[in-house]
Amino acid sequence: MSGGEASESPHHSGVHGKADQVRAAKLLRSAARELADIGVAVQEASVHVTAALTDGAVLGSLLRAPAGGYRTHRALLRAVTNRKGLGYAVAGGRLGGLAARLGGMVGAESVAVLILATSLRLRITAVTLDHPELADDPLLSRLIEAVSADRDVESLRALRALLKDRGAVRTLSELAPVFGEVLALRALLDENPLNDTTAWLIATGKGYASADPIIGMSNRAIAALDRGEGAVRRLELDSGEAARLRSEGSLLDFLLNIAVIGTTGRILIQSVTGPDGVTRHVVQAPGMRPGRPDNDSPQDLLGAFSSVVLDSSPYSRALIKAIDDFGVPRGDEIALIGHSAGGAAIMNLAQDTEFCARYTVTHAVAVGSPIDFKKPVDPRTWVASVTNQHDIIPTLDGQGAGNCFDLHPDWYVVDYFDSTHLFPICHGIEHYTANLANDLPEARDRIDRRLTPYRGTVTRSQAYLLFDRVPDRM
Repeated sequence: MSGGEASESPHHSGVHGKADQVRAAKLLRSAARELADIGVAVQEASVHVTAALTDGAVLGSLLRAPAGGYRTHRALLRAVTNRKGLGYAVAGGRLGGLAARLGGMVGAESVAVLILATSLRLRITAVTLDHPELADDPLLSRLIEAVSADRDVESLRALRALLKDRGAVRTLSELAPVFGEVLALRALLDENPLNDTTAWLIATGKGYASADPIIGMSNRAIAALDRGEGAVRRLELDSGEAARLRSEGSLLDFLLNIAVIGTTGRILIQSVTGPDGVTRHVVQAPGMRPGRPDNDSPQDLLGAFSSVVLDSSPYSRALIKAIDDFGVPRGDEIALIGHSAGGAAIMNLAQDTEFCARYTVTHAVAVGSPIDFKKPVDPRTWVASVTNQHDIIPTLDGQGAGNCFDLHPDWYVVDYFDSTHLFPICHGIEHYTANLANDLPEARDRIDRRLTPYRGTVTRSQAYLLFDRVPDRM
């Protein structure tokens, strides 16, 4: 945890008080992790018991040895339907899955679900130590407490009061640090069976949120609507933009370049001669382009969504075409820098086997991006992730400030917060750049040290306009 406000909050009174809170939050996350593991183990036991219950040999024992078969069958059935056993825990297989959905619709809960719900509550409590406003604000605490207690009507009333008082944008901004946990807790405890898998994934850290945790609509099905082979067109920046491009290579220089390019459907590739005299290349990818949710740009809303959910999207495929057009020699070293959806797109390049066979991806730096469940093909690729805890975008894969899983021990993760809690301001590339420049010197310097081979003179710059597919007129 790095960041500005942790040293300024009134709840961090003095070094010892802050250290105590850090230790307490660490213990809470450790307990949440242990409970998540226990919940998974209990679920696995439920699957085994259900399998035994429906096994042909066990059913056949009712005919061969009625007395013993009946006792065995009764014991198994009680284990997965009785609150003194595993709760209502029928699971696994078509029959178990159907029975579990039916049970969920009438509010029947398994011990595994109750354990995971407790784990999520501990994660929320841990986050509250860093964000005391979540507990001190009566409207926020009312909503969190209602969700935690599985009070549906009160949850809706509390949410309605928040929205009426602060609007949707401010409500999301203030809930952002616990957004994933609150949604997962709600999904675990409600009667909608369609969002159970997503809630389980968020609670256990086993994968990205595969569906909308509110109604359960499949994320992958939506992302599949974003189609196209990806296409690019070279373009010259106007004189004002060209003059603002940085002539040296560093983390802040690359982020400032992304700000110059803006969310306009464009990306930038540069060649840099490093301190060792070797020429390397830097891909700089901005976030989502505003406008219609689905247009001819892979940086539209649908494209941003597919870049997060899928391993390959029109955005990442267009990036490959731009790199090929730029003329990067086979085997040359490339650093990938991305903001928001651009961070997800560059991580898709880093996990593309064919791309990484052609080029050497040395670094991937994602700022304000949901990339927790993406992994580079080459274990030598150094990854840095920088996220603001009030930025809702990095939590879209299901993991945020309350994460209790060490998903990437080999990554450099900077998860911080500052005094600006309002989205989308806290998500902007300008805001992240200012935080790294002024509030996070240790993080900035550490990333820059790793980027040393790219810290030299820029010898070539080329901007590209990206398309979902080749347009009629190039």
